[in-house]
Amino acid sequence: MSLYDLISAYEAQPGCMAACVILDADTGETLVSHRPDTVFKSASLIKTPMMLNALEQVEKGKLTLDTLIPVPPCHYTLDEGALLKEGSQLPLHRLLYYMITHSNNTATNVLIDYFGMDDVNALSKRIGMPDTLLRRRMLDYEAGRQGRENLTCARDMARMYRLIYQHKELSPFVCDTSIPILLQQHDKELIMASMPEQKAAHKTGGLSDISHDAGILYGEHRTLIFAVLATAPEENTCLRFQSDMSPFVKAML
Repeated sequence: MSLYDLISAYEAQPGCMAACVILDADTGETLVSHRPDTVFKSASLIKTPMMLNALEQVEKGKLTLDTLIPVPPCHYTLDEGALLKEGSQLPLHRLLYYMITHSNNTATNVLIDYFGMDDVNALSKRIGMPDTLLRRRMLDYEAGRQGRENLTCARDMARMYRLIYQHKELSPFVCDTSIPILLQQHDKELIMASMPEQKAAHKTGGLSDISHDAGILYGEHRTLIFAVLATAPEENTCLRFQSDMSPFVKAML
């Protein structure tokens, strides 16, 4: 079975759809491309553009990585109380770390309100990610019911991570600060399932009907840029698809 056979078998299931872009990070050669421009709910993939925007604000001198940012009670999400204490304040660098490595939604919502959505969307547009939009806070189910979802596509995610890897259109400070945070990603159940010890600077995202993984995968012979987005009636179906893809991606290294 080829990788495209796997994708076809997945999409033959009712309500299932996947998008995949895999590039050689150095040459830009497209190794896999399937539905690159199909727009999906982004889930936590949107948190990487948020981090890039925050780091640009630091570089502009608007704050520092040590600036303390309040975490008011209205932002506290009950599903992750072990990471943040209600009413506390944390330095920006810790909020970025929690948002990316643990996908912490309290930290994310604090940063959405602190920096706003417009600058994040302007950054996405500026670096060639027209389908990536931040439109609501995390866990804002009412906004979701109203159709205000955060959005992205595989092509946008692949482009962003290649720009980070190449230090293009984003400053050295932004790239050199973001990569070490992305390298500490805790979630290794998706594309990293068959290679949890492999060096990867990536971000995952999931909701009840989607599972995504995108980033930079450093191999001994080749570095890959990957973006794999999947939707299905149940998240577990997406999770299985991502883990089934993992050996195919590993073989490309």
